Amino acid sequence: MKAKFNNIKISGLSVVVPEKEINIYDEAQYYDNSVKKIDRMRKMVGFYKRRVCDYETTPSDLAYDAAKNLIEKMVIDVKSIDILLFVVQQPDYVNPACAYFLHDKLGLSKNCLAIDINQGCAGWVYGLFVANQMIASKTAKRILLLNGDTPSPKIDLSNRTTAPLFGDAGCATLIDYCEDNIESYYNIETQSSGFEALIEPYSGTRFRLDVQNDNDFKLMSELREIRYATPNGVCVSPFSGYMDGLAVFDFTMNVVPKNIKELLKYSNNTQNDIGTLCLHQANKQIVQTVGNAAGFNEEKVPYYAFETYGNNTMCSIPTTIATLDKNSSKEKLLCSGFGNGLVCASALLNLKDTKILDIKTFEKPSYVKTRNEYIKYWEKKFKGEN
Repeated sequence: MKAKFNNIKISGLSVVVPEKEINIYDEAQYYDNSVKKIDRMRKMVGFYKRRVCDYETTPSDLAYDAAKNLIEKMVIDVKSIDILLFVVQQPDYVNPACAYFLHDKLGLSKNCLAIDINQGCAGWVYGLFVANQMIASKTAKRILLLNGDTPSPKIDLSNRTTAPLFGDAGCATLIDYCEDNIESYYNIETQSSGFEALIEPYSGTRFRLDVQNDNDFKLMSELREIRYATPNGVCVSPFSGYMDGLAVFDFTMNVVPKNIKELLKYSNNTQNDIGTLCLHQANKQIVQTVGNAAGFNEEKVPYYAFETYGNNTMCSIPTTIATLDKNSSKEKLLCSGFGNGLVCASALLNLKDTKILDIKTFEKPSYVKTRNEYIKYWEKKFKGEN
Protein backbone atom coordinates (compact mmCIF):
# COMPACT_ATOMS: atom_id res chain seq x y z
CA MET A 1 0.00 0.00 0.00
CA LYS A 2 1.34 3.37 -1.02
CA ALA A 3 0.10 6.64 0.43
CA LYS A 4 0.95 10.33 0.52
CA PHE A 5 0.01 12.68 3.35
CA ASN A 6 0.04 16.47 3.66
CA ASN A 7 -0.20 18.90 6.57
CA ILE A 8 0.99 16.38 9.14
CA LYS A 9 4.11 17.04 11.19
CA ILE A 10 6.25 14.85 13.41
CA SER A 11 6.72 17.43 16.14
CA GLY A 12 8.90 15.54 18.61
CA LEU A 13 10.82 12.31 19.18
CA SER A 14 12.18 10.81 22.39
CA VAL A 15 14.12 7.55 22.83
CA VAL A 16 15.07 5.88 26.11
CA VAL A 17 17.43 2.93 26.60
CA PRO A 18 18.21 0.90 29.75
CA GLU A 19 21.24 1.78 31.82
CA LYS A 20 22.85 -1.68 31.75
CA GLU A 21 25.30 -2.01 28.89
CA ILE A 22 26.76 -5.30 27.71
CA ASN A 23 30.00 -5.22 25.76
CA ILE A 24 30.76 -8.21 23.56
CA TYR A 25 34.36 -8.16 24.77
CA ASP A 26 33.03 -8.97 28.25
CA GLU A 27 31.49 -12.16 26.83
CA ALA A 28 34.75 -13.70 25.66
CA GLN A 29 33.82 -17.06 27.21
CA TYR A 30 31.36 -17.58 24.36
CA TYR A 31 34.14 -17.08 21.79
CA ASP A 32 36.76 -19.44 23.25
CA ASN A 33 38.28 -16.40 25.00
CA SER A 34 39.61 -15.32 21.62
CA VAL A 35 39.79 -11.58 20.99
CA LYS A 36 40.46 -12.34 17.32
CA LYS A 37 37.11 -14.13 17.01
CA ILE A 38 35.34 -11.22 18.67
CA ASP A 39 37.12 -8.73 16.41
CA ARG A 40 36.00 -10.74 13.40
CA MET A 41 32.35 -10.79 14.54
CA ARG A 42 32.48 -7.07 15.27
CA LYS A 43 33.90 -6.26 11.85
CA MET A 44 31.51 -8.52 9.96
CA VAL A 45 28.19 -8.32 11.86
CA GLY A 46 28.74 -5.22 13.97
CA PHE A 47 28.45 -6.87 17.41
CA TYR A 48 29.76 -4.47 20.04
CA LYS A 49 27.50 -2.96 22.69
CA ARG A 50 23.84 -3.32 23.60
CA ARG A 51 21.54 -1.95 26.30
CA VAL A 52 19.38 -4.42 28.21
CA CYS A 53 16.73 -4.11 30.91
CA ASP A 54 16.02 -6.27 33.95
CA TYR A 55 13.20 -8.80 34.31
CA GLU A 56 10.93 -6.32 36.09
CA THR A 57 10.90 -3.82 33.23
CA THR A 58 8.25 -4.13 30.53
CA PRO A 59 7.87 -2.45 27.12
CA SER A 60 5.21 -0.14 28.54
CA ASP A 61 7.61 1.03 31.27
CA LEU A 62 10.17 2.06 28.65
CA ALA A 63 7.48 3.71 26.51
CA TYR A 64 6.12 5.56 29.56
CA ASP A 65 9.53 6.99 30.41
CA ALA A 66 10.04 8.10 26.80
CA ALA A 67 6.61 9.75 26.82
CA LYS A 68 7.25 11.55 30.11
CA ASN A 69 10.56 12.81 28.77
CA LEU A 70 8.92 14.12 25.59
CA ILE A 71 6.01 15.71 27.45
CA GLU A 72 8.29 17.48 29.94
CA LYS A 73 10.92 18.65 27.45
CA MET A 74 8.33 19.91 24.94
CA VAL A 75 5.92 21.19 27.61
CA ILE A 76 3.01 19.29 26.05
CA ASP A 77 -0.49 19.70 27.45
CA VAL A 78 -1.52 16.06 27.89
CA LYS A 79 -5.18 17.05 27.54
CA SER A 80 -4.45 18.12 23.96
CA ILE A 81 -3.66 14.54 22.89
CA ASP A 82 -6.55 13.03 20.95
CA ILE A 83 -5.23 9.49 20.44
CA LEU A 84 -2.64 7.32 22.16
CA LEU A 85 -1.21 4.56 19.97
CA PHE A 86 0.99 1.96 21.64
CA VAL A 87 2.90 -0.40 19.34
CA VAL A 88 3.96 -3.50 21.27
CA GLN A 89 4.51 -7.21 20.68
CA GLN A 90 5.14 -8.27 24.29
CA PRO A 91 2.32 -6.64 26.27
CA ASP A 92 2.17 -6.46 30.05
CA TYR A 93 -1.18 -8.21 29.93
CA VAL A 94 -3.05 -10.09 27.23
CA ASN A 95 -6.16 -8.21 28.29
CA PRO A 96 -6.89 -5.31 28.49
CA ALA A 97 -4.78 -3.32 26.04
CA CYS A 98 -1.63 -1.80 27.56
CA ALA A 99 -2.57 1.53 25.98
CA TYR A 100 -5.21 1.94 28.70
CA PHE A 101 -2.55 1.50 31.39
CA LEU A 102 -0.35 4.13 29.73
CA HIS A 103 -3.35 6.41 29.21
CA ASP A 104 -3.95 6.36 32.96
CA LYS A 105 -0.31 6.79 34.01
CA LEU A 106 0.18 9.73 31.64
CA GLY A 107 -3.02 11.43 32.80
CA LEU A 108 -4.60 11.70 29.36
CA SER A 109 -8.12 12.98 28.73
CA LYS A 110 -11.14 10.67 28.88
CA ASN A 111 -11.84 11.83 25.31
CA CYS A 112 -8.48 10.45 24.18
CA LEU A 113 -8.64 7.09 22.41
CA ALA A 114 -6.16 4.43 23.59
CA ILE A 115 -5.19 1.70 21.13
CA ASP A 116 -2.66 -1.15 21.05
CA ILE A 117 -1.05 -2.21 17.76
CA ASN A 118 0.75 -5.56 17.56
CA GLN A 119 3.85 -5.06 15.44
CA GLY A 120 7.53 -5.97 15.52
CA CYS A 121 10.54 -4.39 13.86
CA ALA A 122 8.43 -2.40 11.38
CA GLY A 123 6.39 -1.00 14.27
CA TRP A 124 7.54 2.62 14.31
CA VAL A 125 6.91 3.28 10.62
CA TYR A 126 3.70 1.24 10.79
CA GLY A 127 2.52 3.30 13.77
CA LEU A 128 3.32 6.54 11.94
CA PHE A 129 1.26 5.36 8.97
CA VAL A 130 -1.77 4.61 11.18
CA ALA A 131 -1.41 7.97 12.94
CA ASN A 132 -1.23 9.80 9.61
CA GLN A 133 -4.37 8.01 8.42
CA MET A 134 -6.23 9.10 11.54
CA ILE A 135 -5.19 12.73 11.22
CA ALA A 136 -5.85 12.79 7.47
CA SER A 137 -9.36 11.47 8.12
CA LYS A 138 -9.87 14.35 10.59
CA THR A 139 -10.42 11.92 13.44
CA ALA A 140 -7.66 13.63 15.41
CA LYS A 141 -5.28 16.58 15.35
CA ARG A 142 -2.66 15.34 17.82
CA ILE A 143 -1.49 11.77 18.35
CA LEU A 144 1.07 10.37 20.76
CA LEU A 145 2.72 7.28 19.28
CA LEU A 146 4.55 5.06 21.76
CA ASN A 147 6.75 2.06 21.02
CA GLY A 148 8.45 -0.32 23.41
CA ASP A 149 10.14 -3.70 23.27
CA THR A 150 12.18 -5.90 25.61
CA PRO A 151 13.49 -8.89 23.64
CA SER A 152 16.68 -9.39 25.66
CA PRO A 153 15.47 -10.84 29.02
CA LYS A 154 14.20 -14.09 27.50
CA ILE A 155 17.20 -14.74 25.24
CA ASP A 156 19.67 -17.46 26.19
CA LEU A 157 23.06 -15.75 26.50
CA SER A 158 24.81 -18.83 25.14
CA ASN A 159 22.90 -18.49 21.87
CA ARG A 160 25.42 -16.43 19.95
CA THR A 161 23.08 -16.13 16.96
CA THR A 162 20.63 -13.88 18.82
CA ALA A 163 22.03 -12.86 22.22
CA PRO A 164 24.62 -10.32 20.95
CA LEU A 165 22.03 -8.76 18.62
CA PHE A 166 19.16 -7.53 20.71
CA GLY A 167 18.79 -4.53 22.95
CA ASP A 168 15.76 -2.97 24.65
CA ALA A 169 14.28 0.50 24.22
CA GLY A 170 11.21 2.70 24.28
CA CYS A 171 10.30 5.73 22.21
CA ALA A 172 7.64 8.41 22.01
CA THR A 173 6.65 10.39 18.92
CA LEU A 174 4.31 13.38 18.78
CA ILE A 175 2.39 13.74 15.51
CA ASP A 176 0.37 16.91 14.81
CA TYR A 177 -1.90 18.35 12.15
CA CYS A 178 -0.31 21.53 10.81
CA GLU A 179 -1.10 24.23 8.27
CA ASP A 180 2.32 23.91 6.63
CA ASN A 181 2.44 21.76 3.51
CA ILE A 182 4.65 19.04 4.98
CA GLU A 183 4.60 15.92 2.82
CA SER A 184 5.27 12.31 3.75
CA TYR A 185 5.15 9.15 1.66
CA TYR A 186 4.64 5.52 2.68
CA ASN A 187 5.01 2.10 1.10
CA ILE A 188 3.88 -0.88 3.17
CA GLU A 189 4.11 -4.41 1.85
CA THR A 190 2.72 -7.49 3.57
CA GLN A 191 3.95 -10.99 2.71
CA SER A 192 1.89 -13.03 5.14
CA SER A 193 2.99 -16.33 3.57
CA GLY A 194 6.01 -15.79 5.83
CA PHE A 195 3.83 -15.61 8.96
CA GLU A 196 5.69 -18.53 10.55
CA ALA A 197 9.16 -17.31 9.55
CA LEU A 198 9.46 -15.22 12.73
CA ILE A 199 7.14 -16.41 15.46
CA GLU A 200 6.73 -17.41 19.10
CA PRO A 201 4.92 -20.70 18.49
CA TYR A 202 4.32 -21.56 22.15
CA SER A 203 2.45 -18.39 23.05
CA GLY A 204 -1.02 -16.89 23.09
CA THR A 205 -4.28 -18.82 23.10
CA ARG A 206 -3.00 -21.32 20.50
CA PHE A 207 -0.89 -22.65 23.32
CA ARG A 208 -2.93 -21.79 26.38
CA LEU A 209 -2.27 -23.54 29.68
CA ASP A 210 -5.18 -25.42 31.26
CA VAL A 211 -4.68 -24.37 34.88
CA GLN A 212 -7.07 -27.09 36.09
CA ASN A 213 -5.12 -29.87 34.39
CA ASP A 214 -2.05 -31.16 36.24
CA ASN A 215 -0.83 -32.88 33.07
CA ASP A 216 -0.67 -29.51 31.36
CA PHE A 217 1.71 -28.21 34.00
CA LYS A 218 3.84 -31.31 33.58
CA LEU A 219 3.87 -30.88 29.80
CA MET A 220 4.87 -27.23 30.09
CA SER A 221 7.72 -28.12 32.45
CA GLU A 222 8.96 -30.77 30.04
CA LEU A 223 8.76 -28.45 27.05
CA ARG A 224 10.74 -25.76 28.84
CA GLU A 225 13.62 -28.23 29.22
CA ILE A 226 13.71 -29.06 25.51
CA ARG A 227 16.37 -27.61 23.23
CA TYR A 228 16.14 -28.12 19.48
CA ALA A 229 19.27 -28.22 17.34
CA THR A 230 18.75 -25.83 14.44
CA PRO A 231 20.30 -26.37 10.96
CA ASN A 232 23.14 -23.98 11.86
CA GLY A 233 23.97 -26.04 14.95
CA VAL A 234 22.53 -23.70 17.58
CA CYS A 235 20.38 -25.23 20.32
CA VAL A 236 17.29 -23.17 21.08
CA SER A 237 14.25 -23.36 23.33
CA PRO A 238 10.85 -23.25 21.57
CA PHE A 239 9.84 -20.62 24.13
CA SER A 240 12.53 -18.29 22.79
CA GLY A 241 10.84 -18.15 19.41
CA TYR A 242 11.42 -19.64 15.99
CA MET A 243 13.13 -18.07 12.99
CA ASP A 244 13.41 -19.47 9.49
CA GLY A 245 16.70 -17.76 8.73
CA LEU A 246 16.67 -18.44 4.99
CA ALA A 247 13.11 -17.14 4.56
CA VAL A 248 13.83 -13.99 6.57
CA PHE A 249 17.09 -13.39 4.70
CA ASP A 250 15.38 -13.84 1.33
CA PHE A 251 12.61 -11.41 2.32
CA THR A 252 15.10 -8.85 3.61
CA MET A 253 17.43 -9.00 0.61
CA ASN A 254 14.76 -9.07 -2.09
CA VAL A 255 11.63 -7.35 -0.81
CA VAL A 256 13.11 -4.51 1.26
CA PRO A 257 15.40 -2.89 -1.37
CA LYS A 258 12.61 -3.15 -3.95
CA ASN A 259 10.15 -1.58 -1.52
CA ILE A 260 12.53 1.34 -0.95
CA LYS A 261 13.06 1.88 -4.67
CA GLU A 262 9.31 1.85 -5.28
CA LEU A 263 8.87 4.51 -2.58
CA LEU A 264 11.52 6.68 -4.23
CA LYS A 265 9.73 6.41 -7.55
CA TYR A 266 6.32 7.08 -5.97
CA SER A 267 7.64 10.25 -4.29
CA ASN A 268 9.54 11.42 -7.39
CA ASN A 269 12.90 11.22 -5.66
CA THR A 270 16.21 9.54 -6.29
CA GLN A 271 18.83 8.20 -3.90
CA ASN A 272 20.73 11.49 -4.36
CA ASP A 273 17.77 13.47 -2.97
CA ILE A 274 17.75 11.55 0.32
CA GLY A 275 19.81 12.85 3.23
CA THR A 276 19.98 9.54 5.14
CA LEU A 277 18.58 6.05 4.72
CA CYS A 278 17.57 5.06 8.25
CA LEU A 279 17.14 1.31 8.16
CA HIS A 280 15.95 -1.01 10.89
CA GLN A 281 19.18 -1.93 12.66
CA ALA A 282 19.02 -5.71 12.19
CA ASN A 283 22.83 -5.85 12.16
CA LYS A 284 25.68 -4.06 10.40
CA GLN A 285 25.92 -6.58 7.57
CA ILE A 286 22.21 -6.46 6.74
CA VAL A 287 22.08 -2.66 6.96
CA GLN A 288 25.00 -2.29 4.55
CA THR A 289 23.73 -4.97 2.16
CA VAL A 290 20.17 -3.61 1.99
CA GLY A 291 21.44 -0.06 1.59
CA ASN A 292 23.71 -1.09 -1.26
CA ALA A 293 20.95 -3.11 -2.96
CA ALA A 294 18.65 -0.08 -2.71
CA GLY A 295 21.25 2.01 -4.53
CA PHE A 296 22.61 4.11 -1.66
CA ASN A 297 26.19 5.07 -0.97
CA GLU A 298 27.54 3.56 2.23
CA GLU A 299 27.97 6.94 3.96
CA LYS A 300 24.20 7.53 3.72
CA VAL A 301 23.33 4.29 5.54
CA PRO A 302 24.41 4.49 9.22
CA TYR A 303 24.72 1.47 11.52
CA TYR A 304 26.14 3.29 14.54
CA ALA A 305 22.91 2.72 16.48
CA PHE A 306 23.29 -1.05 16.17
CA GLU A 307 26.91 -1.03 17.31
CA THR A 308 26.08 1.17 20.30
CA TYR A 309 22.61 0.05 21.43
CA GLY A 310 21.99 -3.26 19.65
CA ASN A 311 18.98 -4.20 17.56
CA ASN A 312 16.21 -2.66 19.65
CA THR A 313 13.59 -3.83 17.13
CA MET A 314 10.79 -1.28 16.53
CA CYS A 315 12.79 1.47 18.26
CA SER A 316 15.88 1.03 16.11
CA ILE A 317 14.91 3.59 13.46
CA PRO A 318 14.12 6.31 16.05
CA THR A 319 17.40 5.40 17.78
CA THR A 320 19.21 5.82 14.46
CA ILE A 321 17.56 9.21 13.92
CA ALA A 322 18.49 10.34 17.43
CA THR A 323 22.14 9.45 16.80
CA LEU A 324 22.46 11.42 13.54
CA ASP A 325 24.65 14.50 13.46
CA LYS A 326 22.58 17.42 14.69
CA ASN A 327 23.69 19.51 11.71
CA SER A 328 22.82 16.87 9.11
CA SER A 329 19.87 17.51 6.80
CA LYS A 330 16.68 15.87 8.01
CA GLU A 331 14.33 17.29 5.42
CA LYS A 332 14.31 14.01 3.50
CA LEU A 333 14.90 10.92 5.63
CA LEU A 334 13.96 7.58 4.15
CA CYS A 335 13.10 5.10 6.91
CA SER A 336 12.46 1.39 6.40
CA GLY A 337 11.45 -1.18 9.00
CA PHE A 338 11.04 -4.87 8.26
CA GLY A 339 10.31 -7.98 10.29
CA ASN A 340 7.78 -10.49 11.55
CA GLY A 341 4.60 -10.76 9.58
CA LEU A 342 6.43 -10.64 7.23
CA VAL A 343 6.10 -6.91 6.58
CA CYS A 344 8.19 -4.09 5.17
CA ALA A 345 7.16 -0.53 6.02
CA SER A 346 9.05 2.35 4.42
CA ALA A 347 8.45 6.09 4.74
CA LEU A 348 9.92 9.29 3.35
CA LEU A 349 9.75 11.82 6.17
CA ASN A 350 10.49 15.50 6.70
CA LEU A 351 11.98 15.97 10.17
CA LYS A 352 13.57 19.37 9.50
CA ASP A 353 11.60 21.06 12.28
CA THR A 354 11.19 18.03 14.54
CA LYS A 355 12.48 18.33 18.10
CA ILE A 356 14.69 15.26 18.38
CA LEU A 357 15.74 14.76 21.99
CA ASP A 358 19.02 13.24 23.07
CA ILE A 359 18.77 9.55 23.91
CA LYS A 360 17.87 9.25 27.59
CA THR A 361 18.87 6.59 30.08
CA PHE A 362 15.76 4.83 31.35
CA GLU A 363 14.54 5.66 34.84
CA LYS A 364 12.28 3.00 36.25
CA PRO A 365 8.83 4.45 37.09
CA SER A 366 7.85 4.41 40.75
CA TYR A 367 4.78 2.30 39.97
CA VAL A 368 6.87 -0.75 38.95
CA LYS A 369 6.73 -3.64 41.41
CA THR A 370 8.67 -6.88 41.74
CA ARG A 371 6.93 -10.10 40.77
CA ASN A 372 6.37 -11.02 44.42
CA GLU A 373 4.94 -7.58 45.11
CA TYR A 374 2.53 -8.00 42.20
CA ILE A 375 1.48 -11.41 43.53
CA LYS A 376 0.74 -9.90 46.95
CA TYR A 377 -1.02 -6.95 45.32
CA TRP A 378 -3.38 -9.20 43.37
CA GLU A 379 -3.89 -11.50 46.34
CA LYS A 380 -5.26 -8.52 48.26
CA LYS A 381 -7.20 -7.38 45.22
CA PHE A 382 -9.00 -10.70 44.91
CA LYS A 383 -9.81 -10.61 48.61
CA GLY A 384 -11.14 -7.06 48.34
CA GLU A 385 -8.44 -5.69 50.65
CA ASN A 386 -7.27 -2.93 48.30
